[in-house]
Amino acid sequence: MDDAEIKFLIDEITQKVNPNLEHNETVRRLEQVFRENGFYTTREYPIYKIKDGSSRAGRIDLVGSKGKFRMAIEYDHHDLIKWKSFQKIVQIKPDVAIGITGNGSMRPNFERAMKYKDKGKAPLYVISLKEKRYELV
Repeated sequence: MDDAEIKFLIDEITQKVNPNLEHNETVRRLEQVFRENGFYTTREYPIYKIKDGSSRAGRIDLVGSKGKFRMAIEYDHHDLIKWKSFQKIVQIKPDVAIGITGNGSMRPNFERAMKYKDKGKAPLYVISLKEKRYELV
């Protein structure tokens, strides 16, 4: 996928996903947007802890793939995207990582994401559904 396709998909998410839905309904809507754009999706994608302590076990809300291209998405309804959400999405080394806040504003989430910018090689986007905007970290 090229940058224009990625930005189109992120615009779709930003405009079409309602920040006032419950977590599971929001993830279902995110999955719908990805499928409408030709992605195969996996909800609750499992990740495993590495013995050296550099990672964590858990599940990623949504992983979308299109051919060999893979995106990891974590959604947090709260004001701040959780630290563990950033840890998880960079851990699987996707082509693009996305942290989404439902009710939070962009600035504190962007600043929080800056700490994970260099943890993975993938571009990291932060989306504020409340503000209907996104930024590349």
